[in-house]
Amino acid sequence: MYFGVLGPVEVLDGGERLATGSARERFVLATLLLGADRLVTADALVDALWPDPPSSARAQLHNMISNLRRRLHASGELIASRPGGYQLSLGPHGFDLAEFRALVNRGRRAGAETDHAGAVAALTKALALWRGPALADVADESVGAVRQALHDEKLAAVEARLDAELALGRADVVLAEVPALIAEHPFREFLHEKQMLALVAAGRRADALTCYQRVHRLFAEELGIEPGRSLRHLHQRILRDDASEPDRGPEHVVPRQLPPRPPVVTGRDDLLDRITTALRPTGDVAPVGLLVGPGGIGKTTLALVAAHQSVHRFPDGQLYADLRGSSAHPADPHAVTARFLRALGVAASALPEDPDERVALYRSRLAGTRTLVVLEDVAAEKQVRPLLPGSGGCAVLVTSRRALAALVGVHRWTVPVLRRHDAIAVLTSVVGHQRVRAEPEAAAAVVESCGRLPLAVSIAAARLAVRPQWTLAEFADRLAEHRGRLDELSIGDLDVRASIGLTYHALSPGQRLVLRRLGLIAAPDWPAWVARAVAGTPDADRLLDQLVEVHLVEPVGRARYRLHDLVADYAVEQATTEEGEQERTAAQVRVLNGWLALLTAADEVIDHGTDNAAGLAAPPLPDGASPPSRDTALDWCETGRISLLTAVDQACALGEAYLAGALALRLVGFLQLRAYDDDRDHALRTAIDAVTVEGHHDLSVRLLHALFLASLQMSRYTELPAVADRQVHLAWTLGDPARQAGALHHRGVAALMTGRLGEAAGWFEQAIAVAREARLGGQFLAKPLRGLADVHAEAGRPEQSLPLFQEALEVERDERPSRQTAILLRRYGMALIDVGSLDEAERVLTESAGIARAVGDEFGLAAIGHTAADVDIALGRLDRAAARLDELRVVQDKRANWDGLASVLRSLADIAALCGRWPDAVDLLRDTVELRRRAADPLDVARALARLARALAAVGDSAAARACDDEAQAVVAGLGLEEACLRRPPFPR
Repeated sequence: MYFGVLGPVEVLDGGERLATGSARERFVLATLLLGADRLVTADALVDALWPDPPSSARAQLHNMISNLRRRLHASGELIASRPGGYQLSLGPHGFDLAEFRALVNRGRRAGAETDHAGAVAALTKALALWRGPALADVADESVGAVRQALHDEKLAAVEARLDAELALGRADVVLAEVPALIAEHPFREFLHEKQMLALVAAGRRADALTCYQRVHRLFAEELGIEPGRSLRHLHQRILRDDASEPDRGPEHVVPRQLPPRPPVVTGRDDLLDRITTALRPTGDVAPVGLLVGPGGIGKTTLALVAAHQSVHRFPDGQLYADLRGSSAHPADPHAVTARFLRALGVAASALPEDPDERVALYRSRLAGTRTLVVLEDVAAEKQVRPLLPGSGGCAVLVTSRRALAALVGVHRWTVPVLRRHDAIAVLTSVVGHQRVRAEPEAAAAVVESCGRLPLAVSIAAARLAVRPQWTLAEFADRLAEHRGRLDELSIGDLDVRASIGLTYHALSPGQRLVLRRLGLIAAPDWPAWVARAVAGTPDADRLLDQLVEVHLVEPVGRARYRLHDLVADYAVEQATTEEGEQERTAAQVRVLNGWLALLTAADEVIDHGTDNAAGLAAPPLPDGASPPSRDTALDWCETGRISLLTAVDQACALGEAYLAGALALRLVGFLQLRAYDDDRDHALRTAIDAVTVEGHHDLSVRLLHALFLASLQMSRYTELPAVADRQVHLAWTLGDPARQAGALHHRGVAALMTGRLGEAAGWFEQAIAVAREARLGGQFLAKPLRGLADVHAEAGRPEQSLPLFQEALEVERDERPSRQTAILLRRYGMALIDVGSLDEAERVLTESAGIARAVGDEFGLAAIGHTAADVDIALGRLDRAAARLDELRVVQDKRANWDGLASVLRSLADIAALCGRWPDAVDLLRDTVELRRRAADPLDVARALARLARALAAVGDSAAARACDDEAQAVVAGLGLEEACLRRPPFPR
C-alpha cells in the first residue's frame, strides 16, 4: 500500500485508489500518517476533531478507526490500538512524505559534495511527488499549521535545486522558474538573489540591477526596511561587475523578537528582581531561568517583563519562541532552531537538515554574543536542550507548566498565586479606584473567588470594566456560584476553562481520571492515600506525582495536597461529563470510608473520656495509609480537622447517613478536647438530620448524647430538655438499658442546669436505678451519682453531696483515668470548698488537673484552674487568685464560653469585695448577671443577683440592692428551693 499527503490524502493499493471516507476520517488518517510509527493520543484526536467534544466523542473516534481499517483492508498491525491512543505503523508500506524527505536529504548531500547534477536529479524527483497543496482535502482549521510547515519544506527543496542548477550553469532554467516563485513569495530574499545571479550569468547585468531596485522599493514601501545584507552585498558586487566574487558570509542580524511588554504587573517585584539578577551572564555557562506553575499563574507575563528589563544586557539580540507545550502538537525544536538561525542571518538554503549539525551551527552563531533566548510553554526537557547556547554571554528564560526536573543547574521558581492585596491592586488597575473603594469587601470576594489566579483576576477585571453598570457585589455573587464560576471567567480570547483544559487534555487517561475524581473531594486538602482511594488503581502514587509536576495538584505541608479552587471546579465539570453518577459516588465513598477508618484508629487512642462511638464498627484502613498512634493521634486530628469536618458534610450530601453519623461520633471527642465547640455542634447537628431521616436509631441516640454534652458545655441550657427528651424516647425504642441510663442522666442534667433541682434529683435517681438493675458500672452509674451529688451541692447541702461524689469516684477508679474522672474530681473539689475542707480540695483539684493535662483537655483545664482560684480566695491568697483569673478571663472570652466567663467575673468580684473595692465589684457583677441571663440558667442568675445586691448595698444604692434581692428571692421561690442555694457570701463560690 502507498499513502500520500503531498496533495489530497490518498491511499493506493496495487495502483487502485481506496476510499478514505468522510472529512473527519481523512483527518484522522492524515494525523496518524504524520505521526507514523509514534503514538497519537485519543485525546489529541478528539480535541482536534471537536472544539466542544460530545460525550460520545471517544466512541465516534473508535468508529472512525474501525471504518478506516475496513476501507484499507487493514488488520490491527497497520493501525494498532495502544493504551491512550492509536499508532499507524508503515512497515513495508510507502509514504510520499517520507520518500520526499529522503530524496531531499540525498540531494543536499550531493550538493555538499559538489555533485550538482546528482543534487538536481534527487531534488527534482522529490518535488515531483507533490500533487498539489499538502493535505488538500483536509480542512484548514484542522491542519493549517502542519500544511504551512510542509510547504516550507517544499520551498526549501526548490531553493536547493535552484542553487544546484546555477552551479551547473543553467541560468535559463532558473530564470524560467523564479518569477512564479517570487510572485508567490515576494519577500523571500533568497529567490530575488538567485534571479539576480541568473541574470548576471545570462549577460543581463542591467536587468539584474533593475531587479534589485524593484526589490528595494518593494521592501521600503511594504515593510519599511532595506533588503538584507546578503542581497545588498550582491548588488554592490554587480555594480563592481564582480558577481563571481565569493560570498563574504551571512549577514550579522540583531533579532528583536520579544513580544510587547505586558501592561499590568503587580505584586511580583521580589520575584522579578531574582529573575533579572539570575539572568546576568557571569561565567562560561549561559544562565538558565525556569518559571514553572499552572496555566494562568502569570509565568509568561513575568518572563516578558523580566526579559524587557534585561534587554540592555543583551545587545546582540533577543530570540523568542512559543513551544506550544500545552497543545496537542508541541513545537519541534528542530524547526525552532531553523527559525532562530534564519533570524540570525542564515539563509534557508544553508540550513543543515541533520539535527546535530543544525544545533551546532546555532550554537556557533551565538558564541561570543550576548543574546537572550526566551522559550515559552515548554512541554519537556528535550525541547529545551537543543536551544541552549553552548557558552557564556547568553542567557535563557523558560516557562513551563511542568517541573522539568531533569533540567539540572537551572534557576527554578514556582510562580505562586497573587497575595490578596496584589490581586486587588490588579483589579483596581483595570476597573478603577473609585469602584473598588466603594465596595472593598466585594472586591476582596471577587479576587478570592478567582483563587487569586492572575488570569482569572484579569478576566474578572475586564468583565467589570466593560460592564460599568455591574456592582462588584453582584459579580462576587455570580462568582460564588461554583457551578457557573468558570462560565463567568471568560472574555474574548481569555478563558480560565480553556487554560486549564490545555493541560488537562495533554494528560494521560489515568492522570485525567485521578484529577477528575480529586475534584469530587470537598476537603480543602488531603493526604496521598486519598488519590489512591479515588483512583482505585495501584499506580495512583505515580499519577499523583505527575499531576504535581504539571501543577494541577499543589503540595501543601508534609505529604498533603490540594487543588486550586478553579482547577477543582474544572475537574468536577469533567467528572460530571465523563463519568456516571455511580462511578463518582463510589469514588467519594471510598475516601469517606478511608477517613472513617483512620479517624477510628485515632479516636480509640485519644483520652477524651467519652464513649460516643464505643463498639462502632469501622471499615478497613485505606491502602498505603498508616493509622495514627497514641503519640500522634491528636496532631493527626488537628492537621485533618477541616477535611474531617468536610467529610461529614459530604457524606450527608451523598445520602450516606451512616457514614456521616459514624464520622461525627468519632470526631467529637477530639473537638471537645480542643474546644472546637462550633465545629462539634455543626458536625453533630448535620449528622443527626441525615441519620434521623434514614432511621438509624442507635446512631441517632449516640449523636443526641454527644449533642447534649456539646450544648451543655456551650451554656445552651434552654436546648437541653428537648435534646434529652429525644434521647429518652429513642433509648426506650431501642430497649437498651445502657442507652436508657445515659438518656435519664441527661434529662436530669437538663433540669439541673435550668434550676429545677427537685426534678433533676428524680431523673438522676431513675438513672441510678436502671444502672444498678442492669448491673451497669463505669460511667453509666458514676454519672448519675455525680449528678445527684451536684443537686445536693447546688441546693446548698454540700455535706450530703460528699458521699455521692465519693461513691462515684470509687466506680470511676475501677477504670483508666479519663476526662470524666477529671470532671468528677473538680466537682468533688467544689463541694469540699463549700464545706471548708480547703486542703483536701486543693489535693483533689491537683489530681484533676493532672488527668486533664494528660488527656489534652484544654476546656477542662480552664474550669479546674477557676476552681483552684476559688480555693486561693478562700485561703486569702488574693493576688495569686487574681493572676489565675485574669488569664482565664482572656481564655474564656476568646472561646466565647459565656458560662465560664461569668464564673470568672463572679470570682473577680469576690476579690474586689474582699479588698473593699465595691464599685469594681458592682461593675463585674453586673456583667456577670448579663452573661447568666444569656445562658438562661435562672438559678445562676439569682446567685449573681444576690451577690450584686450585697455590692450595691455596700456602695449605698439600697434601692437597686433591694430590687436585685427581690428578683433573686422570686427565682428561688419559683424553683421551690431554699435560701441556702443562693450561695451568698461568705460562701467562696
